[in-house]
Amino acid sequence: MYAQVLIDRPARSLDRAFTYAIPDALRDRLRVGSYVLVPFGKQSLPGFVTGFTHTAGDYQVKKVYGLLLDEPIFDERLMALAEWLADEYVCSLADALRVLLPPGGSRKPTKVVALTERGRHPGAPQELQRAPRQRDVLQLAQELGPECDADRLLVGLRRLDPKTTQTSLDSALSSLQERGFLEVRRELQRPAVQPLERQVVTLVEDDRDWEELLEELQGRAPRQAEVIAALLAAGDGTAAVAEFSRPAVQGLVQKGYVTVSLEALDREPERHDWQDAGAEFLRLNEAQRRVYEAAREGVEARQHRELLVHGVTGSGKTEVYLHCVDLALRQGRTAIVAVPEIALTPQMVGRFRARFGRQLALLHSALGQGERFDEWYRAQRGEARIVIGARSALFAPLRDVGVIVVDEAHENAYKQEQPPRYHGVAAARQRARLEEAVLLLGSATPTVELYWEAQQRALGSVGQAASPARAGEAARPTADTGVVQCTPDALRLMELPRRIDDRPMPDIRVLDLRSETLVGTGQTFSQRLLDAIADRLRVGEQVMLFLNRRGFSTFIICRDCGYVLRCPDCEISLTFHYHGHSCTCHHCDYARHVPEECPECGSKDIGFHGLGTEKVADQVIRTFPEAAVARMDRDTIAHKGAYGRILGDFAAGKANVLVGTQMIAKGHDFPGVTLVGVLNADTGLHRPDFRAAEHTFQVLTQVAGRAGRADKPGEVLVQTYNPDHHAVVTASRHDYQGFYQRELAARERPGFPPFVRLTRLVFAAEDDEVCRAQAGEVKQTLLDMGMADKHGPLCLVGPARAPLQKLRGRYRWGILLKSREQPLPDLVRELLGRVSLKREVAMSIDMDPTDMM
Repeated sequence: MYAQVLIDRPARSLDRAFTYAIPDALRDRLRVGSYVLVPFGKQSLPGFVTGFTHTAGDYQVKKVYGLLLDEPIFDERLMALAEWLADEYVCSLADALRVLLPPGGSRKPTKVVALTERGRHPGAPQELQRAPRQRDVLQLAQELGPECDADRLLVGLRRLDPKTTQTSLDSALSSLQERGFLEVRRELQRPAVQPLERQVVTLVEDDRDWEELLEELQGRAPRQAEVIAALLAAGDGTAAVAEFSRPAVQGLVQKGYVTVSLEALDREPERHDWQDAGAEFLRLNEAQRRVYEAAREGVEARQHRELLVHGVTGSGKTEVYLHCVDLALRQGRTAIVAVPEIALTPQMVGRFRARFGRQLALLHSALGQGERFDEWYRAQRGEARIVIGARSALFAPLRDVGVIVVDEAHENAYKQEQPPRYHGVAAARQRARLEEAVLLLGSATPTVELYWEAQQRALGSVGQAASPARAGEAARPTADTGVVQCTPDALRLMELPRRIDDRPMPDIRVLDLRSETLVGTGQTFSQRLLDAIADRLRVGEQVMLFLNRRGFSTFIICRDCGYVLRCPDCEISLTFHYHGHSCTCHHCDYARHVPEECPECGSKDIGFHGLGTEKVADQVIRTFPEAAVARMDRDTIAHKGAYGRILGDFAAGKANVLVGTQMIAKGHDFPGVTLVGVLNADTGLHRPDFRAAEHTFQVLTQVAGRAGRADKPGEVLVQTYNPDHHAVVTASRHDYQGFYQRELAARERPGFPPFVRLTRLVFAAEDDEVCRAQAGEVKQTLLDMGMADKHGPLCLVGPARAPLQKLRGRYRWGILLKSREQPLPDLVRELLGRVSLKREVAMSIDMDPTDMM
């Protein structure tokens, strides 16, 4: 048997399996999914075992060096999911398989140099007078000891000669090994993260009279008696060695009374318990019950089903998720729950943990690497049967998944911005197909594409460019059932049209800033909003203030010459942060201190303009000294566990005003919030993105939904300079259907999703002209392949400068591909076979882009 190994490198030339012999020591341990170290050319590289074969080519077959992980990281279903990712998003299979790796668990290879008896002799270097590089290497190896790391040799040699390269060292080591001065072997380093263990002491199992022994020890060995007494009191006869005197424990071991062993410990993520996180399942109302019954049919029949749960904010979607996950567990299956933002997880986790306890594992980037390592392996071992987390949770190593939940399925956070550039919703749908699982896509504001698909599938016309009227009116849910009927494996629309207990939706009032007088430093608040905040604080209620910009001031300008302080690598204005007194680029993290004078003209008249959450929080504190103000944005949650503490304090009433960006806008349930203020609804309304109106509608609807979720009615005040824009008008009326129909009509004529599929090609280079020329050459190749320019069922737009034209020191140009029928992944793969990119130009491929900047 030979192993088929895919090298873990993104190069397209390596995107195939290579054949390796299996050493005897690994013959019983190597399986499909194993992560291994193999020789490749002159290097040692990691790779994935993708299969086995009985035949090898007419060449010398090298052996697998060893395992980088003790257990396989994927099975046949996850392998199929990775193959789908590579095919659908036009990336290497290695890129796709890498999303399955456990966090921090792999071992890096290292090269160890061991001196032979000849090499240890003090006079050995004198034998190498004609080979000065080999002599220097041997002398340094003798100084470092009988064994040393090859990397330490390289560092030492570079002190003697800075021009020393890895290649020259490898050549010298190879010659010294041939001449018998040393041996070179490869070893695997300890993993970056390892299981956490502790020593435990346990009573031996025999018929001894322990009470008699305890009485005997209390007289002559009281410390040993303390150990025995504690073990007898423990339910399982086991306790941590660290709790006792080690000599006492050792004495008991020698007498044969106890044993000492290692016990694995889990680094449990920080817990945040919520007052409303009850352990009892709540009774579902009629609309919730319909969703549950649709899921139950699929889980019990082990059939793939997809449910688009369109529920207004506060309609009880989370309770439906809890019931469906419980159903999967009772059927002996597992479940995945994906949320778009780590800030949403404390409240969601609190509710799931109250119901399911230790069956829950948490996976997201805000955890420490050790915590993620332990949680991942708990899922792989089957100790955790539910995984909750961000989009990476969709690839959790669970077996027999029965239910997959994607909460807030409209969120852009589900889109991966690095290869493989997958969308979490699409990945969830594919995994649900492979697992024969039920998928619930929940949202109060589903994307136009998902809602259109659910309606079109009900008519059996998916893939056809329906007219806006038909797409908006067809297959509406009936008033009595809230369900669109369709085939079992289609995307089925389920409506939750009312809040729990028929609580009223919040009253949304649009404040026209063209006529309102703004007050406060920097003109932030209308008088009506200030009065409303004061009223709520006076009666002990809570307020949320939303602004989708962080920082104190969004740009710094010289009042004399007009110079704006910009990032040298991205050419966008720097944001001033009062805390730290620094100017920061939010795209590349470039930072500098605020200049005392203008770099352009030397004037000291430097002004801070624009508004961010930091400044809003400062103004609220100044205006309402009695208020306890919390702020939540990327800056305040940078430290581990900060987001949970902020939300926990607000939920407990320790803060009565929460200022934040869009991470406070969705998923949270705070009964005390009766007022939500949107300080500027226009922040993203005029972005150069065809989804700008949709994003504005979604965030306004979501943030408005935080108000009035308990017994007290809620109010939302929206400040805007565009009160007549359809996104603002329909959001203020809670009118998703009205927005959907208007947006669908606006997208059909220019050709945007759902009527076409998009692919965005982005070119980046340090030289602007070279970048533009390369984009032009690719355009010509696409035209030669039969694409039309700007209009048609298969067309392209561009090349054009990217809206964010310079990023991290590289200029950017883009081409947008549109197709109504032909599969774009196949076309892009053909393009890659035809074009030859200049070395200094990078081209990224983004299938189904969500960020057009």
